[in-house]
Amino acid sequence: MHKTRRDVLKLAAFGTVAAAVPFGAARAASVRIRGIFETPMEEPFVTQLHLAMTRLAKEADLDYKYSESVKAADFSRVLRQWCEEGVELIVGDAYGTEQICRRVARNYGKTAFTMGSAMGPTEPNFATFYGQNYEAAYLGGMLAAGLSKSGKIGVVAGIAVPTTYGLLNAYRAGAKEMKADIQLKAAYIGSMFDPPKAKEATIAMADQGVDVVFAERIGVIEAAAERQMLAIGNMTDQSAINPKVVVSSVIWDPYPVLKEAVDAVKGGKFAATDYSKLENIAHRVNYLADYAALADKVPAEVKAAIEAKSNDIAAGKFAVTYEESETKTD
Repeated sequence: MHKTRRDVLKLAAFGTVAAAVPFGAARAASVRIRGIFETPMEEPFVTQLHLAMTRLAKEADLDYKYSESVKAADFSRVLRQWCEEGVELIVGDAYGTEQICRRVARNYGKTAFTMGSAMGPTEPNFATFYGQNYEAAYLGGMLAAGLSKSGKIGVVAGIAVPTTYGLLNAYRAGAKEMKADIQLKAAYIGSMFDPPKAKEATIAMADQGVDVVFAERIGVIEAAAERQMLAIGNMTDQSAINPKVVVSSVIWDPYPVLKEAVDAVKGGKFAATDYSKLENIAHRVNYLADYAALADKVPAEVKAAIEAKSNDIAAGKFAVTYEESETKTD
């Protein structure tokens, strides 16, 4: 039986409550972390943040709780409540609520914020990361091209914006390196979370001859299973969802980012840091997941080429271009 996305999450509540202390001072060993997410837990970006914070909480006996599917109208209320309680660290996604999150942070300078954002950090207490995994997407493109028998690969993505293009263009570049004549079909669903629409777009690609698809959004894997396509997951390891369909996943693991933030809070050294500098293969925030049940489907020469390229990226011998021009269908 195939697992649901929520089945693969290890949901748990943790720990003791730490007393609030002034921002910039050393904290008690058990700080309070709160996660705020605009989308449901199943959305891969949120999944990865949750799993990283769950891991940190277990390792260091931290108090971690979260709120998912928080509407923009409720963001300020939830954030202010936590700040009033003296919570030491708030983590989440601010892409759709930038001004709200930053306004609350300005009013509560003793609370540390570490948020997914494209606008960078703001002194003194608003640190950011980007959620980027384009280096691993390059490897994913190599894999897709190496697996495709039709010569047509696809990607079903969320919103058509430069940050999405950066990911998709890296995927295309990796595919073109593996097979110069590979064709890419790109579709945007106009939402961060609309599984039915993503499924519909994937079926349309199958009708166009696409046999390997990059599941940048939720809903793609289900359609791929119906149409006998292979899929590459995004952000989280999605092979558990359907091991007969998902060959690998383009991983974004924010654990190193959040560990630095937690350590800074505990040590009284938290600052408005741009943590996107860690979001790469070299720091193991990005990587291509194991091939798992479908390892035999990946030709040995494709595996070797991907491993060599990953090593070159990590060592600084090869730089994946981050290109924000629109990714269009070939």
